[in-house]
Amino acid sequence: MGLEKLGLLFAILEPPEAMEEEFNDWYDTEHIPERAAIPGILTCQRFVYPAGSPRYLALYDLENTAVMESEAYRNVGPGHYSPWTQRINRHARVFIRRVYEQTFPGKTCLSDKVGTLVLQEYDVRPGKEVLVDQWFAHRLSPSLQEMAGHLSTRRFVCIDASPRYLTLIEFEDPRLVENERFREVFPGWQDVEEHLEERAYRVYRKYERT
Repeated sequence: MGLEKLGLLFAILEPPEAMEEEFNDWYDTEHIPERAAIPGILTCQRFVYPAGSPRYLALYDLENTAVMESEAYRNVGPGHYSPWTQRINRHARVFIRRVYEQTFPGKTCLSDKVGTLVLQEYDVRPGKEVLVDQWFAHRLSPSLQEMAGHLSTRRFVCIDASPRYLTLIEFEDPRLVENERFREVFPGWQDVEEHLEERAYRVYRKYERT
């Protein structure tokens, strides 16, 4: 993979209720296999938000963010969508797509053992970036590593949109994070909370087709 930091493609789509079964068929049989075949896309995983909207999240680890500009990706990207993809996108109630660079730890991919994903999107108030960086690397991440079932804690910076920062915390057992008050146990959270402009905080479960 070289010395470059990994990238991340982040996509949230929510279909109308009447199209949910078709939406999952499309994702499972066309969209994910199509993306997984692109050189430089390292992982493809889906998640569902059981507490409400937006319901579906897909994450794709990238060898680097340049993968998004590659010929292989452009060949299945905007302007080259299949009729089925066009239909799904046209009817989506929510459609969010962002590209990130992994800043911590830098080279860690999403585990295939993940059962629960804690997601936090936020901006940092001007002048407080170093304080938040130090809290994340020296307090939050080490404490989470000591938790049973913890797989990884990763942080990203968005290259093409706002909010600028994304944190993903992965656990193997869905029961380890039972509610969205989980962040209240973050060590030193009260010291950095006032410096964050939080845009989203959600606890996702790994998607499994029923």
